[in-house]
Amino acid sequence: MPVAAFMDTFLRTTSTERSDLLSPRNAFNAVPERADSAAEVYEPLYKALSKSTKYKSRCPGFVFDQTIGRSTRPSRLGYAKPHICCFTPENLKLVEQADQTARVELGYAELIVQVAADPSLDFFVDPDVDTNDADLATHDFVRSVSNDRSRHEEITRAFGLHTSFATEIFARQHRVFLFTVSLAGSLARFIRWDRSGCIVSRAFDIRDSPGLLAEFLWRFSKLTDAERGYDLTVETASVREEELFRDVIRTFLRVQMDGTEEELEQALSTHYQPGHVALVPVQPQHSEPDDMPQYFLVSRPVVSPLTLDGRSTRGYWSVDTATRHVCFLKDTWRTFARPGSEGETLQNLNKLGVRNIPLLATHGDVYSRTPPDRTAQDTQTDQFVDESWARRIGGKDVIVQRRRHYRLVTHTVGYGLQNLRGTEELLYATYDAFVGEQRRYSAEIIALTCFKAMQDAFTKDKRLHRDLSVGNIILVREPDRAIRRGYLIDWDASIRVDKEGQALREGRAGTWSFMSARMLSYNHMEYKHTFKDDMESLLYVVLYCALLYLPHRFIAKNLTALYNGFFEEYQDFGTTIYGGVGKTANRADRMWTKLVRFDSPALQEWLDTVMNYHSPLIHEREKYRGMWEPDELDAFWSSFLETHELERDNRTVHKLSMVSHYDPDSPPTDPPTPPSPSPLPYADFTSSSSDVDPDEGPERKRSRIDDTQLARACSPAPARGGGGGSPVVVSLFLRRSQRIRDQQNKPKAVAGAVPAPPPAASAPRKRGATAAQLRGRGRGRGRGRSRK
Repeated sequence: MPVAAFMDTFLRTTSTERSDLLSPRNAFNAVPERADSAAEVYEPLYKALSKSTKYKSRCPGFVFDQTIGRSTRPSRLGYAKPHICCFTPENLKLVEQADQTARVELGYAELIVQVAADPSLDFFVDPDVDTNDADLATHDFVRSVSNDRSRHEEITRAFGLHTSFATEIFARQHRVFLFTVSLAGSLARFIRWDRSGCIVSRAFDIRDSPGLLAEFLWRFSKLTDAERGYDLTVETASVREEELFRDVIRTFLRVQMDGTEEELEQALSTHYQPGHVALVPVQPQHSEPDDMPQYFLVSRPVVSPLTLDGRSTRGYWSVDTATRHVCFLKDTWRTFARPGSEGETLQNLNKLGVRNIPLLATHGDVYSRTPPDRTAQDTQTDQFVDESWARRIGGKDVIVQRRRHYRLVTHTVGYGLQNLRGTEELLYATYDAFVGEQRRYSAEIIALTCFKAMQDAFTKDKRLHRDLSVGNIILVREPDRAIRRGYLIDWDASIRVDKEGQALREGRAGTWSFMSARMLSYNHMEYKHTFKDDMESLLYVVLYCALLYLPHRFIAKNLTALYNGFFEEYQDFGTTIYGGVGKTANRADRMWTKLVRFDSPALQEWLDTVMNYHSPLIHEREKYRGMWEPDELDAFWSSFLETHELERDNRTVHKLSMVSHYDPDSPPTDPPTPPSPSPLPYADFTSSSSDVDPDEGPERKRSRIDDTQLARACSPAPARGGGGGSPVVVSLFLRRSQRIRDQQNKPKAVAGAVPAPPPAASAPRKRGATAAQLRGRGRGRGRGRSRK
């Protein structure tokens, strides 16, 4: 995008008073055109940005900091920090007081500047200004150095790190969009990020045109919080509201878990961080603009996005301020063009009596609360794909989906299936997801509920779930039940079927690790999802949980090989990502699963039998012919639970050996305190299982993402680190950093993040908030961002 157009579009200002603008003349002459290291660029740049007089500065009201200097291991992914960050003065003081091993900076950053040493390391390539229209149409915006692999990796790594910083800022802060600056030598670009992607300005030389960077920073300083990208619908909770949240969540935990007071407080800290409780409004869908929203209190998310574009879902245990009941709040960015929303789907399934699914409380799109405008929070990147300056990426036209901020609240709250207690709970809860009828077993009523949820939705609403995964089955303790009930959640990937029982559209949806071999195959775009694909996914959910959370004697190295070959395997051929080779091989001769034997004879029998139902071994084909049908599986499973004594408390957590996930360019070193595994790997694409819209297809790892997104060189895995905030909670940020790093030895890190207390709202809430309640929500406290 042309630089002037970028600023006029995204940084409009009506201010004509420029008395606080420091003259840009020769401002950046000390920055070299090219250098041997990034430090030779960002050090003089930082000095130029920090220059000020008594009344003038580069970015009035804000300060810059060379944050790379506080990184304990600046070359290590997951530990690196941006070269330069822009803060409010009060928030910089908080950052400076925090421990350097935490990445507090990303919780407070207003703007970041990331540097590469040389213009040849710029990820993007502009066409010449005199390029004709025909050549413009075919110009590829991404630099191609296919003949130099090391150079390609260096370029991709540099922009990938920039992308990861933007991703983590979004994860830590309540934002609609974000601005950053990228430099390669003295060539600069402005970037605007949102949940649909990013818009990149044309490059300019800050030595030759210092006024452009100076103008950008000055305009940035004149923008409101909302104009700088903050979501002002989220407010900091009052002291009384925080106490309400803490007490209600603690009471709910007493019902949901067994344990000591110490264990209860530890569980509470998963959902609550003192001083970091936010008030989130949900405006019911299709309500009138003047209707009152419902308010929910949240603190630490149990689900947090690890990718920048897509649905970018956060999930919270929340408290309804009106009823004082615990609910689950899902904050996401839905695909605007897709008919209907997850809330409407759940509402219809609830009306039809589909069992063992979440009970809808409320849902609605998120609208700006800044008077006089009340506009939906939509992405803007998609609005510019047809502009004459829009360029191809990787030889393909850029396809960007419009997204709208959306919130969904359900009354059903529980723990993920990965928190299972033992074999009994695993097989009952997954059957709950499959069956859901009440039957009498072992002299007690058991809610045998994920199978029947699937069946109910299929028979009553002609709907397939399409995303059976560990993250989408939750365990809920209910009165007078010894075993927690399983609920099938996350219906945003669901789709109706035709009269043949096939999905109305071809292609994949769901979570890569649990998809059927057929839908992972090279020809997946020719196939339509069926109920049997969901059945196969449920089998893989049970196998996955058994391998990682139940006793067996498979050493970590071999378990990791099995996990990678069966659940994570993928191939990249041209523009097509496909997989399922390991699953297909296992169907033929149990290539992977024959290597491991479980301590529980009943579990081993269940797995052997269901795998034979699905794909019998050659010598048993006649015995199991025609058994891979819903009714047959239902009959076996219910009989199995009735006739077998299952272990209740045999949970055994197995850690994977993730040596291959270490950053090859920065081998592991001993951190100061305490030692920890490597952060997420470079080039590893991971996300929460509900991050990206289902119609876009799955990612090769654990998230949903389309093949085009997967192939993008600008989408490396975000580096994960510590949280951000005030000195009072520094110890929590260190714990968060440690926990995220520890979780790299796990196949999926369930994020227990802390929401960022938002900037001060531009308008008071319409629920009788007193002046005392609204005090303390100003800029300094409001920008305290913290995650996990």
